[in-house]
Amino acid sequence: MALEIITEARLEHLPAILQIEQECFGVDAFNRRQMRYLIQSQNPFLIAMAEERIAGYMILLKRKKVTVLRLYAIAIHPEFRGKGLASSLVEKAIQIASKSGFSKISLEVRTDNQAAVSLYRQKGFEAAKRLSQYYKDGKDALRMVLNVKDHSNLNV
Repeated sequence: MALEIITEARLEHLPAILQIEQECFGVDAFNRRQMRYLIQSQNPFLIAMAEERIAGYMILLKRKKVTVLRLYAIAIHPEFRGKGLASSLVEKAIQIASKSGFSKISLEVRTDNQAAVSLYRQKGFEAAKRLSQYYKDGKDALRMVLNVKDHSNLNV
């Protein structure tokens, strides 16, 4: 299976995005109103299409006068995991950060999500801080950071 396209999310994609959100995040999932807001914001909200379906998405948050791009959320539908989609989305985030002049990308990830932690480390992210009881279920998170300039030579 090959990634077909990464493109901007639109409101018509909301039902599929919400399904993925619920599958991936359960009690920590954003609701319809929050997702609608994020899609309509000026922040990059990208979907990954595969097999003519929305297979995953990524939300990036930009703040004025801040040089850190936040990878706010990334989710891949369980049927499409292990096929390189998350890797493609992270590479796209690095490309956006580089082209937009951000010095770093930061994110939070569950400490028990070893697949995600491993992917982020592979892409050059480093653990910066452990956040105790960060999630609604009491699980900890890792704040991870990538120095964008260190990765400007990536083919992304």
